[in-house]
Amino acid sequence: MPQQINGETVIAKTAIFISHATPQDNDVVRWLGARLEVAGYEVWFDLERLKGGDIFWDKIERAIREESFRMLAIVSDIAIQKPNVQNEWEAGLVVEKSVPGFVIPITIGGFNFDNLPIRFVRKNAIDFTPGWHQGLLKLLDTLEDAKAPRSQVDPGSARHWLPEMADGAVLRSPTPERLESTWLRIVSLPPALETAKILGKERGIKVTPKNGAVPWFEHEDRIVGFAKASDLVSLMSKSAMLRVDKSADLETFLAGDVRFDGERVKSGEAKKRASRLLREAWELALDAKGFPSYVQTNQRKVHYVSPELTGGLKGKVPFTDFDGKVRKRGLNGQSPKNEANWHFGVSVNPSFDEPRRIELRPAVVFTDYEGKSLDAAAQQRLRMGFCRNWFNDRWRGFIRGFLALLAQGGDNIKIPVGSDRFMILEASSLSFDSPTGLSDGPPEADDSLAVVLDEAAERVDEDDREEQEENEQ
Repeated sequence: MPQQINGETVIAKTAIFISHATPQDNDVVRWLGARLEVAGYEVWFDLERLKGGDIFWDKIERAIREESFRMLAIVSDIAIQKPNVQNEWEAGLVVEKSVPGFVIPITIGGFNFDNLPIRFVRKNAIDFTPGWHQGLLKLLDTLEDAKAPRSQVDPGSARHWLPEMADGAVLRSPTPERLESTWLRIVSLPPALETAKILGKERGIKVTPKNGAVPWFEHEDRIVGFAKASDLVSLMSKSAMLRVDKSADLETFLAGDVRFDGERVKSGEAKKRASRLLREAWELALDAKGFPSYVQTNQRKVHYVSPELTGGLKGKVPFTDFDGKVRKRGLNGQSPKNEANWHFGVSVNPSFDEPRRIELRPAVVFTDYEGKSLDAAAQQRLRMGFCRNWFNDRWRGFIRGFLALLAQGGDNIKIPVGSDRFMILEASSLSFDSPTGLSDGPPEADDSLAVVLDEAAERVDEDDREEQEENEQ
């Protein structure tokens, strides 16, 4: 802001200049700039200040040298490769010769400090990787210590930092909507956990085909599961010598009120243990039903739909949609361009929060024409390209079709846990009523939507066309 000093017009250095890689780091700069303005700081960055016809570098250099109190250098893997960003940093470091602390490096995106530019090595960089909000607090403290100029602002003035809305952008609407989740409500659980005591010194007992027929876990000198203790003893006969111990009410266990030899199992640990048993029970049940599995790099086990389960590749599974109409959905298919088959699948995460539930985590697994899973790198590449234009209505159809296949037309899904005991789940996912919706309205159940399958976006999925014709008959 210009000021008159001794009859001369002097530009006060009040701005916080943000130097960053455009457009790759725009998101963090928009977030940061808005919060700095709400905190009372004047912020300069090129997306906001550069207008058509401006002399690009002249205006930036003038802003750095003559208008800015401090420069924030956003350091990322992309920024260190951009010549224009390097030029801005060099200009800032020239100013720093007369204004100590002028350049404040901020690292983002998990930037490796070993790659920090030599010019910044001796400076105390603020790391935004653990959390932007944590980095912001450190930055505000730094600016406060430097006595950076501030003013009272209307929080609404930071609205200009929001990206411009594109034509047809989806906005919030006052119209209520019904939202469908990926949660399955747990209808009932086994009433108790049973334990069998290990008589010998065996510990860290390995899972075998025999003892792995039911879910269990080892706790100190006990084997714990939902199956009868006598069955646990029998199943473990070749792995360890056991004797029937006792049972514990499941709800009491989950509440953290069960003790083994005087030691109480805390509620958090109890829920974690019980959740593991339920997940193992689910996985064993789907193994038994013939669903093949694929272990992701995060060690989650995904069970997917093979052609044998649907009467052949591209076989359709009927399901009842949210509007009550019966539709069909293919849960597997083929991509000739990628020379691969695709299969819809899920992994699960049991939760004892209310509502008690099994959380489905949808996934797509790719196999070669022989049915062998592709390696992790190929899986990731195909998911990013092959599935990128699959919209919510398609994923909803996948989930409903998968559950219909698993429940075989029933309202519930029974998951054995051992000794003719079960976890029972609702066969349809939970839905919730939202008081507000989106301007595009609830999705129409229209299977005619073209779904792009290949990375060149050159042909549409014939499955959708076939399904539309079948559903119209």
